[in-house]
Amino acid sequence: MEPQQGNPLRYAIIGVGAAVLSMHREALQLPTVKLVAVSDIETTIGQQRAQELDCAFYADYQQLLKEVQPEVVVILTPHPLHARIAIDCLQAGSNVLVEKPIAVQVSEADAMIEAAQRSQRLLGVIFQHRFRPEIRATYKLIQEGQLGDIQHVELTASWTRTASYYRSASWRGTWKGEGGGVLMNQAPHNLDLLCHLVGQPSRVFGWTTRLIHHIETEDTVQAALQWSNGALGSLHISTAEADQTDDMKIVGTKGVIEIHRAGGKLTFRAFDMDLKEFMATSPNAFGKLPAHEVPVELGPGAGRHIEVYRNFNEALLHGIPFTSPGTEGRKSLELANALIYSNYTHSEVAMPLDRQKYADLLDNLRMNPISR
Repeated sequence: MEPQQGNPLRYAIIGVGAAVLSMHREALQLPTVKLVAVSDIETTIGQQRAQELDCAFYADYQQLLKEVQPEVVVILTPHPLHARIAIDCLQAGSNVLVEKPIAVQVSEADAMIEAAQRSQRLLGVIFQHRFRPEIRATYKLIQEGQLGDIQHVELTASWTRTASYYRSASWRGTWKGEGGGVLMNQAPHNLDLLCHLVGQPSRVFGWTTRLIHHIETEDTVQAALQWSNGALGSLHISTAEADQTDDMKIVGTKGVIEIHRAGGKLTFRAFDMDLKEFMATSPNAFGKLPAHEVPVELGPGAGRHIEVYRNFNEALLHGIPFTSPGTEGRKSLELANALIYSNYTHSEVAMPLDRQKYADLLDNLRMNPISR
């Protein structure tokens, strides 16, 4: 099942009945992709999708792996099933591309990454927002050192959901079905971009709550963050607020970047000198460091699934680095787990998160859910 240069990669999809398939269909038309089989435990919709996609259908994904031996498996199942299915696929010799979040708890992500390393296969997580032009431009500016030392980060996002959303599936907003609320379902992309751009925080203190929704898990999270260099930050993400924001602000000693998902806006204000130099040399005790806006050219792309597939295929066929391998996908999951753990233990959490303590907490929440 080693990829052959010049030939399309033989793909299979597990969980093809998922609604998120609509975001993947465009990518299945890439010349480097040949969809050969799909699987779903819901046989009616699974067979229907197989007919639409003109490929074989299997109710049992294990049989698919044995008989088809795909080079790439895309996993679209609910995330509580990601770890077990991904490990089976990797052990069968397939490369794996899994929807977000990579798993429910970070120990599962550890096992998935270990399985990928043992099998010498690529494990990737679908974080298409990394391909948004304003995100790619921000990453480049930070890597080039144009922000200097990062000092402060603010992230705010509202993913408004009504009660009908949570009633649409019994697993939504439950500890057994999702392993969390907004942090596990809506926030993974926000948490991923935070870790992607400025790194995973080293210490966190989180508050999770249910502002409106009658669910077991959180609909809102507020957190204080600290990075290993001393930088501080905050995040606020909710499904129970109407303010349609999805913004990030990153402050460094050389400038400030503001990212607004609406319209794909990016503004970069560069200081006239590094703040550290200004602080040390300015004769004015109350001086204000002048800044000027710097035009930033945004490249192509729109943060779609097809861009993830294209990058994944280039990694397999040409050795190009993949932007969100399993080790990257683990970072945002560990952050989500840490925020949940912090809330229920009323304590600051230092990274790495204690895997066993979090597993014990999650087991307790599953056995003793409290819904409002």
